Amino acid sequence: MTDIERKKKAIINIIYVFMIIALGFLFVRYALGVCFPIVCAFFIATILQKPKNFLTRKTFLKKGAASVVSLFALIFIVISLIALIGVRAVSEISGFIDYITIQIQHIDVLVTNIENAVMNFIVNLPAFLSETLTESVTTIFTQIREYLAGQSTELTDSITGSLGSAFSFSWITTPLSGVISTAKQIPSILISIVITLVASCFMTSDYDEIMNFIKRQFPENKRKDLSRAKLLLKSTLSKMAKAYALIMTVTFTEIFIGLSILKLAGIYSSNYAVIIAIVTAIVDIIPVLGTGTVLIPWALYNLIVGNYALAISLAVIYAVITVIRQIVEPKLVAGQLGLSPVVTITALYLGLKIFGVLGMIIAPILVTMLKVLNDEGIIHIWNSSKAEAGDTEKAPEAKAPGKA
Repeated sequence: MTDIERKKKAIINIIYVFMIIALGFLFVRYALGVCFPIVCAFFIATILQKPKNFLTRKTFLKKGAASVVSLFALIFIVISLIALIGVRAVSEISGFIDYITIQIQHIDVLVTNIENAVMNFIVNLPAFLSETLTESVTTIFTQIREYLAGQSTELTDSITGSLGSAFSFSWITTPLSGVISTAKQIPSILISIVITLVASCFMTSDYDEIMNFIKRQFPENKRKDLSRAKLLLKSTLSKMAKAYALIMTVTFTEIFIGLSILKLAGIYSSNYAVIIAIVTAIVDIIPVLGTGTVLIPWALYNLIVGNYALAISLAVIYAVITVIRQIVEPKLVAGQLGLSPVVTITALYLGLKIFGVLGMIIAPILVTMLKVLNDEGIIHIWNSSKAEAGDTEKAPEAKAPGKA
């Protein structure tokens, strides 16, 4: 194959891949909401294949009955987990909202502590600087207090309104509109749930036939690539999900145990260990962020307000988590992502701009999937190290003009 033919093939592949990405974007943007029950049913059917096959092999159940049993077992497990975690989480979230509200109402204490720390630093400066800076700092903090005095009530109402909106029953003040609005939503939600459950049963039972139908829509020479792509993506996503679920579990356990020890020691007095551990574990799994996003500002706040014991303890917990993370993560993830920081940050930014907060999680996964497929030669968007190595082994004498 000549250089010109290679370039044409590369351009065609790039256009083909970008067309798929564009169609995927249009689907997610405009059609996913309508097709969500079917899409959700397909993913449930994919998850339930192993349980269904196990039941059909080990019991007298046929595919249809095994699919129904697998689906209801999954529903029971999910509802049980939500019940076990949700009751405690809702209770702590409610109390945590009240705690944050109180802290905002007493934010003037934090401002005073910061002002005192700045003033203590200024008094040690030369006299001509100390006098000028003291006057400027006093003016600045006076303006801050005036601003906070006017904004504290509005900020408190905003936070309690946004965080507590899920528990708000304000629609009761307008009973008729509330009943009508709820009545309009209930049929749609119930229909979506019923369709998802029914479609999950049928898709779980007929999964092999559905996949064979999809394969028949592709040329013969592309079917092997499609099967390989399915296996690669399934394996990669499964490994990533297991690895990061374990990392989140480890982070949650570390935070919960650390705060529980601090509470027993009398250093930490609040009752929000579970919700703080959950939030920290979720933030920790987001690329670029980490446990420091929660623990470092919390430690600095306690340092400023004079709670030195808790500040030092949080710093110790952060150090322990960081050390354990550095040891555990490479062994668990084992290079599954393999993305450079620049690519990761770019994917996060584009995902945030296009799809919002959820896009920050989805975009790096999509880029990872493209990288895996490209590295394995199923698609050809860029030259990967594996592809270059393979070309060298097959044809060591073939070199592009002008290249070493």
